[in-house]
Order: sequence, then C-alpha cells, then structure tokens
Amino acid sequence: MRSSLSPDAVAGGTLSSDFLASIAVNEERGLPEIIETKNVPILLYAKRSEVEADAIKQLVALAESPLPVGYVAAMPDVHVGKGVTIGTVFASAKYVAPMAVGVDIGCGMCAVPFDGLYKDSLSKKELRKIQQLIKERIPTGFDMHKTPLQGAQETIQDISNKTAPSRYLEESMTAPKVLKQLGSLGGGNHFLEVVYDESGRVWIMLHSGSRNIGNITATHYDKLAKEELIQRGIQTPHNLNYLELESEEGQQYLQDMLWCQEYAWHNRSFMRDLMIDIVEDVTKGSVALDESVNIHHNFCQCERCNYTDPKTGAKVEADLYVTRKGATPAAPGQMGLIPGSMGTGSYVTRGRGNSGSWSSCSHGAGRRMSRTAAKKVISQADFERAMEGIVCDTNVSVRDEAPQAYKNLNEVMKNQADLVEVVTRLKPLVNVKGF
Repeated sequence: MRSSLSPDAVAGGTLSSDFLASIAVNEERGLPEIIETKNVPILLYAKRSEVEADAIKQLVALAESPLPVGYVAAMPDVHVGKGVTIGTVFASAKYVAPMAVGVDIGCGMCAVPFDGLYKDSLSKKELRKIQQLIKERIPTGFDMHKTPLQGAQETIQDISNKTAPSRYLEESMTAPKVLKQLGSLGGGNHFLEVVYDESGRVWIMLHSGSRNIGNITATHYDKLAKEELIQRGIQTPHNLNYLELESEEGQQYLQDMLWCQEYAWHNRSFMRDLMIDIVEDVTKGSVALDESVNIHHNFCQCERCNYTDPKTGAKVEADLYVTRKGATPAAPGQMGLIPGSMGTGSYVTRGRGNSGSWSSCSHGAGRRMSRTAAKKVISQADFERAMEGIVCDTNVSVRDEAPQAYKNLNEVMKNQADLVEVVTRLKPLVNVKGF
C-alpha cells in the first residue's frame, strides 16, 4: 500500500512531499521510519527504539558520507558491523567501500527442494545418517578438502575467464587453500541444513561465501582505501574507507570483488551438489534442480535505479552501484531466502521491487546480542532445549549461534511485508555448523 508520511515524522521536515508519497508504507508498523541527516535520509525498516544506538550512529555516518545518493535503506535485521552496519543498502555514483560489501564477499544462500521426499517419510536414523555424511564430506570451520574436488580447477579457470583477476588476486589465487576450500562451509553463522516446507516437502539449504580468498581481498582493498584517504587528509568515522569507482584501485576492487562473488556462488553450488548426493544416497528422493535458488547477500553491482529524490521530489533514473551488506536482493518476482537461526527455520520469498529499499530485504533475522554476550547470557541447558527435535550438534563452541541470540524472525518478516512476499516457511530437520 502506498501512503504519504507526515513531514512531522521527519526531523526538520525538509523532505519533499513527493518523496514521502513515493515510499511504500507498512501502515500497521509505521515503517519505514525516516531519519534525516546532514546529507541523505535513512529509511529504517525497523523501530528505531529496537535498533542498537551504535548501529544508528553507523547508519548516520554512512548517510552523511560522500558515498550514497538518494537515501540509505536499513533492513529490519540491521545491526553493528565493521565499517557499515549489517543489513544496509545504498546506491552510489562515484564510490565503493570494501567494508560496505564486507569481508565475506558474495556470502549468500542456496536451497533446492526434492520431488517425492517428505518429512514424515524420513526416520530419525536416516536423518542422523544424513548429518553424519554431511560432516564427513563437507569440511567446516577452518577445515578444507584434503585434495580439491573434481572440477575445482576448471571452475577457477572459468571464473578467471569470465572476470579477469588483478595481479594481486592472481598471486593470491596460487595459495593451495583457494582450490581446497571450494565446496567448504566455514564457521560463524554459516550452516548446512535439511529442512521441510509447509507441505512437508524436504529441501536442502546452506549459507556460505567466498571463504579466505574473499576475506583477504576485502582486507587488502580496505587497507588501500584507508591509505589513500589518509594521503588526501580525509578522516572517516567507523572505519568507513572508500575508493573512487573511476580510480585504478576502485576498478581493480570491482574486478576482484566480482571474481570473489563468482567463487562464492560456485562454492555454494559444490556444497549443494554434495548434499544432494548425500540425501539421494540415504533416501529415494530426487532433486528438483530447476527450483534451485542461489543468491548473494554481501555484494555490489551496477543496477538501473528508479527513485524519487528526497529533497526535490524529482523522479530519477540512473545506473548506480548498489551495495548490499547483509541484505537480500528483492527485485520484482526475484526468489530469495531469509534464514532465521539454527533452531527457528527460514523463509523462501519473492521480491516486490520496493524502491525505498533499493529492491532489497533482510538477509536473516539479525543478531540481538553479540557473540560474547550470547555465551555469557545463554546457558548450555537453554541452548540444548531450544534445539530439541533437530538433529544437530549443540557443542558449547556454537552456543553463540543459539536461537536466543537472534531477533524474532516472524517480527522481522512483518516489518518487511512491503519488501517481499512469503512463498513458504522452511523448518529444520538437520543442522550442521562449523566449530
């Protein structure tokens, strides 16, 4: 539903009425909340009172920097991140910020359903066997394959043929782990799951990114950006370092970022295929590959953008670089995956193409407490109770990933009802995490 927001709701009331009228408003929730800054406004798809103060400070720092045009969109799962809040989307005509994409370049989700395989047909024994095989065949945490998977070398070459790496990245690619990590999970909030939808149909789903090569690439260019800004006498708050898109370093970052995004996409594809083989080995189900979804939520790409200028109310159409850090693309009809936590399940979604969010939505529920706080506040017994009924590991090392550490996914979905429509809910049967 489209509605105009009262200028009284905006600090200073200087935004144009045309801009306010152009925003799709969640009237039940009164979202987005608009925070006016010294530069562009912030469209916050959550209640400001529910967002940590440090995250608001980071959002304001980004909005008041030279980077964004139009406005900054903050997703319902927004929380503090390095350089830029996680759950942030903005468009830029002149700049790119390595830490606004993040250290896990191309991190994202992949899921695919099975035909003729339903939750009630799987025994506990089969689910335990599936989990065991996943742990045996897919390295997690800091582990990697002892030898590269079949097709890994050809995949790396194909990626380089599609997107030529810079000299820096080409040299970094010689490290053995680049090949051996292709088809591996990593740690943190990354996971491998067997889930089921509202009809009982079984899916596999996973969350992972570009592993070490993405991390060192992001760190390398962030360092270059910082050094260049210091040479120009520019100090940025919250480590918000950026490069000019037209500079040599900016072009090299874009080039290498795209390479890492491809690596991340193929990394998920390798793990997806390994999981398909496992489920087919244990059950009689067959995969429906034509329904596979594989998307990034840490990336930057040039898009044709249509939006209303907040100050003048003019309609703008331009090619801009849209950066999504912890945000899922949600163009009209685009399929997406929004995970909650290891115990609460996920959603398959379809994008609404809302310009107020730069055609984006959240990438998950978002943390409500830090990892350190989670380990202090959540007891091991409470963690184990929250995971009852799911075949998983409740090792003390992953207690910071307990469901209690995350925001309520259902509330997050209600906050972004104007950004995506729900296709189906996925609930976990088997979970594997790195530790």
